[in-house]
Amino acid sequence: MIKEEFKLAVSSLLRLPGFSLTVITTLAVTLAALAVVLNINYLVLTKPLPYPNADKIVVTDQSETINGETQYGFQILSAQYHIYKDEQYIEQMALMSLFGAKLRDLPDTPYLDGVRVTPEYFTMLDVPMHLGRAFNQQETINDKQRVLVLSFEAWQTHFGADPKVIGTYTAIANDKYQIIGVTASHFNAPEVFGNFSMHAWFSFDQEISRTSSWGSITGGVNGIAILKNGVSIEQANSALSEQINELYQSRDDVAANTAIGARFVPIKQKIVADSGEMALLLLAGVITLLFIAVTNICNLFLSRAVQKKRVMAIQAALGAKTQHIFLGMFSEALLLSMLACIFGLLIAGWSMVWLASDLQYMFPRMQHLTLDPVTISASFAVSVFVSIVMAKLASQQVPYQQLNQTLQSSGKGTGAQISSLTRNVLVALQVGLATALLLGATTVLSPAINKLVKDVGFNANNVNYLRVDTGNLNEGFHDVAQQVKSQLKSLPLVEDVALTRASPLQMGWENYLYDESNEMLGIVSVGFFDENSFSLLGMLMIEGRSFSSLQDPENTPQEIIISKALAERLFKSESAIGKTLQAAPNEPLTVVGVVDNVYVPDNRDSYAEERYYLPFTAGARFALTFKSKSQVDRAQLLEALKEVNPQLSIAYFETLDNMLTARLRASKLVAILTMSLIILALSLAAAGIYGVLSYSVQMRRYELGIHLSLGAHTGQVIKLVLMQSMQPVVFGVLLGGVLAGIGYLIGTRLLAMQITGEISVLLLAIPIMVVISVLACYLPVRSVVSSDPLKALRNE
Repeated sequence: MIKEEFKLAVSSLLRLPGFSLTVITTLAVTLAALAVVLNINYLVLTKPLPYPNADKIVVTDQSETINGETQYGFQILSAQYHIYKDEQYIEQMALMSLFGAKLRDLPDTPYLDGVRVTPEYFTMLDVPMHLGRAFNQQETINDKQRVLVLSFEAWQTHFGADPKVIGTYTAIANDKYQIIGVTASHFNAPEVFGNFSMHAWFSFDQEISRTSSWGSITGGVNGIAILKNGVSIEQANSALSEQINELYQSRDDVAANTAIGARFVPIKQKIVADSGEMALLLLAGVITLLFIAVTNICNLFLSRAVQKKRVMAIQAALGAKTQHIFLGMFSEALLLSMLACIFGLLIAGWSMVWLASDLQYMFPRMQHLTLDPVTISASFAVSVFVSIVMAKLASQQVPYQQLNQTLQSSGKGTGAQISSLTRNVLVALQVGLATALLLGATTVLSPAINKLVKDVGFNANNVNYLRVDTGNLNEGFHDVAQQVKSQLKSLPLVEDVALTRASPLQMGWENYLYDESNEMLGIVSVGFFDENSFSLLGMLMIEGRSFSSLQDPENTPQEIIISKALAERLFKSESAIGKTLQAAPNEPLTVVGVVDNVYVPDNRDSYAEERYYLPFTAGARFALTFKSKSQVDRAQLLEALKEVNPQLSIAYFETLDNMLTARLRASKLVAILTMSLIILALSLAAAGIYGVLSYSVQMRRYELGIHLSLGAHTGQVIKLVLMQSMQPVVFGVLLGGVLAGIGYLIGTRLLAMQITGEISVLLLAIPIMVVISVLACYLPVRSVVSSDPLKALRNE
């Protein structure tokens, strides 16, 4: 019998191509979005990390407290070394430090992004090897061995997948490293430092002790550890915080009112960070979209049930039971849902390929984004559930007890209809869900748009950033830097050149700042600029002047320039010019200028507006920013560097515009995804509302025809219908506000999500929803009242 029902369903649906195509398209697009977002949530929140004992591994983050304010994410190498050597609380630990350099013995001298690690890294993560071996215990800290393991990708790209490279030496920067292994192609390093490709793993070749490296606090150092059995994260944090802070305080130059501590976190929590919030918000949005689509399709199936009422009546007269009536509707619903699911998964698979590289800027583990069995199973399960819901609602809309009466009924007004209550509930639900989604999505969209349109505070147009690799040079950096500056300035396309250590978009390095009494003022972002960097970048000097010209590298001007935000915090309304600050204790610097704030976009919601700038001094690595009339050829730049010294080469070259675009890539993707979700939801809701109200107006065309025939003005008839039609719309908007409020409370109170509500969201979202609803109400009645009223009477 089931087979016959499906055959009948196929035959019926083939005669209704418009109905079938509408259902399949609506559900396919929605299921595609659901499949992508489900996959993202599965990878980010649910799928276990592919490492043994992953649930036991913690990341040895540290905290630093200055004047009662605590910040996280910056570590001190010696403190990490102390934790590494601990045997009371730590079962096993791997120390890690970001490191990257050029492969100098290859023709194109490619740059390897990597990390220094201890041998425990490979054993804790059970790193699979394609060739060779991992580090052994004779290649750990203070053994002064230079060995490296390549990633499978780097081995293929830079060494032509040659197995003979194992055991050979390669030049990394100015040192020789022995290649001892290649990781397996499927190995992905844990994204402790962020979402970027790891090309190589290097051994520690420098001396490290509990006293040697306290001067640098950085986000580029960390560790992964497994605690001893019975030791909790809280116990380890408390005990080791006390130990490393005691070492920190024992130093001679420690600043007053400062302290450090341990803040271990599970490795998955470290990797996921704040991306879990965005994943859950996307999931909430797509589920809401699914409800809107299902409500829309339910309306179509209700109309389909009314259309089939006489067929079902004949079936009932021949002895069909309620389950047979349900099976007939379920067969149609399941066929359409399965087709929609298949097309939706095809769209989702293509979307994942297209979005994978971009999504890595928003979420970790996106290299695994693909249609996996979990996503496929979930999609088919949702399709079956939707089929059951649609069939159940449609079959219940036409009561079995009334079917026999249908064959005996005829005449005006006896046609099958969807009840007024059902129509109003459908409209209210679609408006409510769309309003809730619009409010929630706008809350996410607003910060992303603000970040995209925010003025960064400097001119990036036709400005380039060039970082120079000095090769084997070990002296004379000041003279070389000045010669490179002059050489670039002589190029026809170059208008101005300035020396720097990093572009304004890369000043992620933070340093201590002290007052004249050596009291710590905080950890602040710092940049190193020469005297004309500010004018070249168009950065507004609010007060004072730029740096003095550096003539003698042994006599650096003792000057400092601070940002407006930092000046306001330190000196309030008082002028900062002439004040004394210190980047290191007992090394006073005079404030000579206050420059306007720059707004460097990153993954944080707020901007690090507090900055200070020090005079540029050349070292083994230096950089330049230069303004050009048009695009400058990379080969021309390399030739200019070689004319100064054959050892020089390009370490990095990019325009500031492209660097800014890369910085804004995550925000742009958030805006695109959110706008797509909004447009799709509003389109489905508008179509659904229009469909329900169009059906309602068509059912009332006889009544409206009488009104018009008796002389009623079209405006009055339209107003009458609009007033009645807008009642469920208003209720739906109120329902949407309540749903959005509930979602906000769940997110902020139960899930501890950082969701900021703005009144502008209400002022934008609700009018949009009302306008769409009014149009959806107006268009159906307009088409009826604009026609001849006698036709409506004749048709009845």
